[in-house]
Amino acid sequence: MQSARAATLWQDGIVRTPKQELRGAHSFDVAIVGGGYTGLWTAYYLQQLAPALKIAIIEANYIGFGGSGRNGGWCSAFLPMSPSEMLEQHGREAMLFAQQEMFVTVDEVGEVAQRESIECDFHKGGTITSASNPAHVQRLRDYVADWQKLGFGPDVLKWQTADNISERINVSRTFGGVYSPHCAVINPWKLVSGLADVVERRGVEIFENSSVINISERNVTTRAGHVTARWVVKAVESFGSQLNSMKRSIAPLYSLMVATEPLSADAWKSIGWNNRETFADGRNMVTYAQRTADGRIAFGGRGAPYHFSSRIKPKFDFHRRIHARLEDTVRETFPQLDNVSFTHHWGGPVGAPRDWHAYANVDRTTGLCAGGGYVGDGVALSNLVGRTIAHQIADTQSPLTRSLLVGHQSKNWEVEPLRWIGINGLLTLTDWADRKEQRTKRAASRTIALRDGLLG
Repeated sequence: MQSARAATLWQDGIVRTPKQELRGAHSFDVAIVGGGYTGLWTAYYLQQLAPALKIAIIEANYIGFGGSGRNGGWCSAFLPMSPSEMLEQHGREAMLFAQQEMFVTVDEVGEVAQRESIECDFHKGGTITSASNPAHVQRLRDYVADWQKLGFGPDVLKWQTADNISERINVSRTFGGVYSPHCAVINPWKLVSGLADVVERRGVEIFENSSVINISERNVTTRAGHVTARWVVKAVESFGSQLNSMKRSIAPLYSLMVATEPLSADAWKSIGWNNRETFADGRNMVTYAQRTADGRIAFGGRGAPYHFSSRIKPKFDFHRRIHARLEDTVRETFPQLDNVSFTHHWGGPVGAPRDWHAYANVDRTTGLCAGGGYVGDGVALSNLVGRTIAHQIADTQSPLTRSLLVGHQSKNWEVEPLRWIGINGLLTLTDWADRKEQRTKRAASRTIALRDGLLG
């Protein structure tokens, strides 16, 4: 812990050229607030669908400052909403359409990167969730069974034996797990900065260091300027919680990461992981990892506290106890790396709507649009959301404009202090369940059912 830098691995050594600040009065057809994936994908597809539109992106810090530039690099086809939840809320046809679009979207991201010469280390090796404890086995088997009941076969996801998992990644212990081919790894910073270069070359104006203080119908006001636009797109995800108008619509939940030094060839020979599958442990608290293109392990997880009144501060990106736990988990999972050095610690907020449901909304009357609700699953989903918003604005009548993302409104989070008590209580229950499972080797089903009931 002492030698690691509290800095994002993906941006290490990158020298940026700052872009212009928004000053004075401007007029655009489309003003996009937020310079992350959602805003950039919206601009990218709008340029294709309606090239005559004059588009601006307005960013409070710099392009990729938020989750888009510091996430775990999972380009995954799996949504924050489960298929069964989508089926219950929207019906079978809508659920199948949304999920099939997500399968397509993973490949779409890779194809755009190739077509636009964005060197973002895209590699589609699939994803593995390993049961490192007997308590995980039934939960993961039930997960596979739930997908099968809805008509998804082994080409979507399938149970793997312990030997199958070990052949892919030589972890310290596994009792089997789940594999799906529908996931890729990327370097998130290379993707977000590459997209910005592409859209800017094609005429999109990008403003940085331009903190927005008010958004209203066809108007965006910053500290030093003002924009009028026919369409205003809120693409701010977790940072929407800092705007009074969105204070309770999204909660910023912190996710933290560590990265090892580049591993030796001998270390990688002992681990395997030759196809760069994304990797997660089967515990209840979310974990996620990838083998990076430069030969490191980047490992992340949830568990950091929610901060009262949805506060977001740079100091929250580092949490000594959680980062130490992540280091311990890497060494526990790969004991052959007992003496490995960790070079980076970082983190940031992910946006969570009250019902864990993503959205891509366009109001043709007011011109106000919004996309987000990824709960950490936004690398691929933001592409689908951006495309969906673009098709709505361009009025293409694409089937995307009638998907279950369109027109969805989540209920608000509770007022404080109920929000602080509730979210941190859910985190405590999840951590307690994992500790109980580690001790007893039996699933803490009642505790997780209690947690899920409280969340609902």
